[in-house]
Order: sequence, then structure tokens, then C-alpha cells
Amino acid sequence: MREAAISIVKFITLALGIQQTQISESFREGLYDVRMNCYPPCPEPERVLGIVPHADNSGITLLADCSDFPGLQFLKDGKWVGVEPIEGAIVANIGHIIEVMSNGIYKAPEHRAVVNKLKERLSIVTFCYPCPFIDIGPAEELIGEGNLPVYKKLTHEGYFSSFFQRNLDESFIDSLEI
Repeated sequence: MREAAISIVKFITLALGIQQTQISESFREGLYDVRMNCYPPCPEPERVLGIVPHADNSGITLLADCSDFPGLQFLKDGKWVGVEPIEGAIVANIGHIIEVMSNGIYKAPEHRAVVNKLKERLSIVTFCYPCPFIDIGPAEELIGEGNLPVYKKLTHEGYFSSFFQRNLDESFIDSLEI
């Protein structure tokens, strides 16, 4: 998962026109949290959610869906769209850290998990973070010549402190805007 995250971030920085590898290499020594989820069958799935709508605070999130039916949904154009699982595939999701580092060019999508009436769903999620010694802020190459920073630059510690002390009634990513 570490190598996959590093590769994905390399492609993101290349697409942004960033030649230096500091951002992608920061994921080599970064922190990785793994969570295993079990969503049991629910007789009234329309009345519950497996996980409420949110965007991830990570840099990249990698999801291995161990089911043969959709349970992950993304908000697209105001509608929830299910992600059909593909055996052996990993879903890569951008988190707030990449949104901040890309100065808002890439967005951390809102998503949720839903339950199924008849089947149990299992998933393995890996949250990928850059090393704790890198600041979280827009890449220098994306600022200047009429391109203003959209987000504040925070230390790694400051970013997570802001996340864990946030007002839950407000959008976390909006709180990072300048």
C-alpha cells in the first residue's frame, strides 16, 4: 500500500506540473493507518448508514472492497453514486492533505458507506499520510504569478490539531482556507 500511495502521489504531482519529488517522497516515511470494516446485513438499509458522509483527512486513502456489491458511494453532482467493486482492485481516494497541497486543484470527495439488506460487506481501508516533518500547505510551484494560495500552510502537528479540535458543525477543509 505504501508503494501504491507513493506512485499515486507521484502521478498527481506530475499532473500538477511539479517536478520535485518532496511531496511524493514524504509518503515513503509517512504514517499509514489500516482499518477493517464489517457492515452486517441490515433489514432496513434505507434507515441507516455504514459510515456517514465525510471527506478523508489523509493524503490518499486506499480501499480494498471485499464484497461483490456496492457499498461505497461518492457524492457527484448532488447525487450519491455507488462504486462497483472489481475483484482485486483498490479504490484510491484523495484526502484533504492532497487537496491542500494541490491548492484546491484536486478535491477530497465526500463519500459514505451504505449497508445491504441481505449481505455482509467487508472492507480494508489504508489511510496514507506524509511524514510528520513536512508542512501541510500549497506546493510552492503552484503559488505565484497570479495564483494565490487558497489554503493556510500548517505544520503537520498544526494540521492534525486543527482537525481534532474542529467545530463539527463546520467543514474542516473550509476552516483551512485563507
